[in-house]
Amino acid sequence: MFPASMPRRATFQTIVAVLALCVAAFVGRMSTGHALAEDSVLIEGVSVDGVDIALPARGGGQRAPVRIPANAREVVFHFREPTSKPSETRLRSRRLRYRLDGHDDNWQDIPASARASLFFITENNDMTAAESRQMTGESPGWRGSVEDSRFVPQECRAVAPPAATNMLFSFLTDGDNVVGCIGIDDIVVRVERDGSPDVTIPFMPLPVSLEGMRRESKVPGWWRPGSRPEMSQLRIRDTPAPHAILVIDDDDQSRFGNWGMIEPAAITVQPGDRVTLSWTAGYSFGVGGEATARYTALRPGTYTFRAGSFLHEGGTRVDETAIPVVVVPPYHQRWEIWAAGVALLTSLGVYGGRALAARRLKGRLEALEREHALERERSRIARDLHDEVGAGLTQIAMQVEKIRDRIDGAVPADTVGLADAVWRNAADLVRSVDAIVWAVSPEQDTLDRFVAYLVQSTEEFLDAAGLSMRFDVPQNLPAVPLDGTSRHRMFLAVREALHNAVKHSQGTRVTLAVRLDHGRLEITVRDDGQGFDPGRPAAGIGHDGLANIRSRMEEVGGTCTIESAPGRGTEVRLVRPLPIETHAEEPHHA
Repeated sequence: MFPASMPRRATFQTIVAVLALCVAAFVGRMSTGHALAEDSVLIEGVSVDGVDIALPARGGGQRAPVRIPANAREVVFHFREPTSKPSETRLRSRRLRYRLDGHDDNWQDIPASARASLFFITENNDMTAAESRQMTGESPGWRGSVEDSRFVPQECRAVAPPAATNMLFSFLTDGDNVVGCIGIDDIVVRVERDGSPDVTIPFMPLPVSLEGMRRESKVPGWWRPGSRPEMSQLRIRDTPAPHAILVIDDDDQSRFGNWGMIEPAAITVQPGDRVTLSWTAGYSFGVGGEATARYTALRPGTYTFRAGSFLHEGGTRVDETAIPVVVVPPYHQRWEIWAAGVALLTSLGVYGGRALAARRLKGRLEALEREHALERERSRIARDLHDEVGAGLTQIAMQVEKIRDRIDGAVPADTVGLADAVWRNAADLVRSVDAIVWAVSPEQDTLDRFVAYLVQSTEEFLDAAGLSMRFDVPQNLPAVPLDGTSRHRMFLAVREALHNAVKHSQGTRVTLAVRLDHGRLEITVRDDGQGFDPGRPAAGIGHDGLANIRSRMEEVGGTCTIESAPGRGTEVRLVRPLPIETHAEEPHHA
């Protein structure tokens, strides 16, 4: 094997070198094979908003993640099916699919389709018009093969153009890089012509025996003009009974399959005929070779992009390649920014909380002081009015009464009447001052005291007018807070209602009712007088008085309702919400 003259040492070194070369060659082949297996689908690049970004290198068998800013509008992944040599073309192309774990629930297809076409030809065999219907993606009920899948109805309609004499149709896979499979069954052509019965022409079942169909190279009435005729096949479908169907099994993205009618089988038409081609189909289409996956407005987070190769009909995954993807959140969503913000807020809370609490406490104290000062001022005004103005008016009334007694019979009657008028005015002013003192006095700012004063003043007013009265007032009224403004406005509204009853009703009895129910105070003034039509009150009823009542109730957030009819008296109902929940109690009748 070796020359005899070769030294033994050199022979040993030669053997070692040869073995080393063999091992290196074997390792190289293994490394190359591992890379192909690992990269059965090549992810060639990623672009963000039209700008290509570099893919991180693989280290330790794993890739570093692709980092994408959160404000990216569009992210595009480019991937393809590799070949061992640049000039090599696979005989059976794989179908490319993709998914983004964390965003997609299932593998996604790049849109691809087959189409059915109607062709209208003239008497000279020139095509004059065409109409197509695309079948894109996967049909509902697709289960990986035409034999096992559900077929769905399809339809293509057209109107025969002028000069059309015949019509043909065909089925073919559509566009570049398309791979997939389609089964076609139940082909029917219907021709509708005005003034003539519709013509229905069935093209299924095919006139081919099941026993010899796989050996048939031609089907009567059909031809296979695709770039790879063997893609156009006949297969057996078992539903509803075994029969032959048309199949296009497109496993090559650079070729296409086609089933078409031959011209002798063309259907005769006339211009204006309405032609409908209907069929049922089960199909699934995608792309092979190379593809892109587009995503818009991805949320911040961690994802894994996967590009997979499948058998052309889409039922079986062959292999996949994955790269991690991180959509970097904006600054306001990063945990470290939030941590710093929380620390800052905590510091601000620690150092600023005391100052804020002190400021709030100071504000409350100042508000309480202002409230107490206002109450003291109201008490002073009420005391001054009572002690000075009220006492002075009372003294004037008493002096006028003495003067009237002394001059009675000694002076003319008109002078006595004038003295009486002065006395009545002084008495009215005393009552008015008493009402003002009551209104401004802080000690009276409760519901129970308001109702008590209202009953007392009503009794005095009606007694002076000579009318009988009735009171329906609850017992043990709660001391609900009621501010001076509300008390005064409601008192004036009740006094206006009583004034109208005395002056205009011509009745003999007035009822004052007070009711508490579910946080509402309801006061009713009712008389047994002549009444009136609220829509057209008679002259003298007092339009201004009714308007004043409503205005005063609106000022305190309440309402006024007036019910009356000729001969049935008048009822004025005043309602105002209370600051706390209250309920009606057993009324006290007087």
